[in-house]
Amino acid sequence: MKNSFPFFIILSIVFLGGCQNKLTPKVIEVPISQESPKKIEALGEKAYAKLSIEGMTCAIGCAVTIEKKLQRTSGIVSAKVDFESNTGWVTYDATMLNLDGISSVVKSTGTSYSVSKIISLESTIH
Repeated sequence: MKNSFPFFIILSIVFLGGCQNKLTPKVIEVPISQESPKKIEALGEKAYAKLSIEGMTCAIGCAVTIEKKLQRTSGIVSAKVDFESNTGWVTYDATMLNLDGISSVVKSTGTSYSVSKIISLESTIH
């Protein structure tokens, strides 16, 4: 019993310290609209991009937050962010948004997030 006490302490520290952002938490309030989200019916110029995203520390708090922010951005048709590969894939209307604009959306989500590389694609690969 005496030998198992340090094990439980270490296990508790690992369990409780798992997916935590080391920076001061930032609260973002998103107003909820009663209207259904607007979809782009006719795309001016359908384009695809692959993003290398830096600064994510967990799947739920970081990757999902960035993904939702991208999906709510006017001109973006779809977005998927993968925490494990630090990658995002975006389908967007190139007449409304460019690659720098997409990068700015990620950066505006939180001060610790940045796009280290963004590539224009012929189609989605995710």
